[in-house]
Amino acid sequence: MHRARYFVRETLISLRRNLMMTVSGIITIAVTATMISGMLLFIWGNDRAAARQRGDVQLEIFMVVNATGTQVKNVQIDLDEMKATHLVKSYQFLDHEAALREYHRLFPKNGDTGVQAKDLPESFRVNPRDAKDLDQIANHFDGFAGVQVVNTPAKFVRSYFKKVDQARNFIIGGAIALSVAAVFLVVTTVRLATYARRREIEVMKLVGASNLFVRVPFLAEGMVQGLIGGALAWGLTWFTRDLLKSLAGSTKGSVTVGSYLVLNGFQNTNADLRNAGLWVLLGAAVVGLVSALVGVRRFLDV
Repeated sequence: MHRARYFVRETLISLRRNLMMTVSGIITIAVTATMISGMLLFIWGNDRAAARQRGDVQLEIFMVVNATGTQVKNVQIDLDEMKATHLVKSYQFLDHEAALREYHRLFPKNGDTGVQAKDLPESFRVNPRDAKDLDQIANHFDGFAGVQVVNTPAKFVRSYFKKVDQARNFIIGGAIALSVAAVFLVVTTVRLATYARRREIEVMKLVGASNLFVRVPFLAEGMVQGLIGGALAWGLTWFTRDLLKSLAGSTKGSVTVGSYLVLNGFQNTNADLRNAGLWVLLGAAVVGLVSALVGVRRFLDV
């Protein structure tokens, strides 16, 4: 009990003694943690948008106009097998009549041009389980008996997900850089506090105080800075979520950079907000603790 009181008292004294550096450390951790939580929200919203895009990708298998019933049935059998193996999520068959209706929907200005249902090919609209399987499915049916052509948006898909991954990697790199900056500042704060009390530490060591006994107040100081900064960041995370939500809402779920589409279907949930807050609170406390360990080590010669 007496030790606990001593540690609390010494921690508070150290925090007050270096008030400006303490406040600077807390603000830096809070700002850094807020930016990291915002990055987490962006990454999770980005992943959710990417998953939605992967689920919305579609390819079309066009049969030759005079394809036989057996040829159409063979394509359908293979698609059913792909559904069973979870390669294909779903597919839709368009017979000649459906193809004619689709023709009139796409080209309403053509009017009655004499095009008949028998003049249009039957086709399958296929939704893969994942966009990365587009090429595999297309290659399977390319050259298939009765298949005229397989149309895929593969080029667009590769370009889209390349931009999504680039944005994600950039954000992760920024989060790492900010974390390193926060660690250096807290280390500096703790080292200054330790240096200011170096005589006291020498006396404590002379009378037999263990390294752990000397170290605890400084570790507590670093952790307190981290917890306060993390708590502030958790509150600011709500503002960050509302900002991202407003951005996504004003663009109907799409976020663009220049003229290039980066995200479509961007969305954050309440679970994202809670998880981001917990991660930054825990991370800030760990950063404060580790920074204090590094800062104290130099003056204890251990």
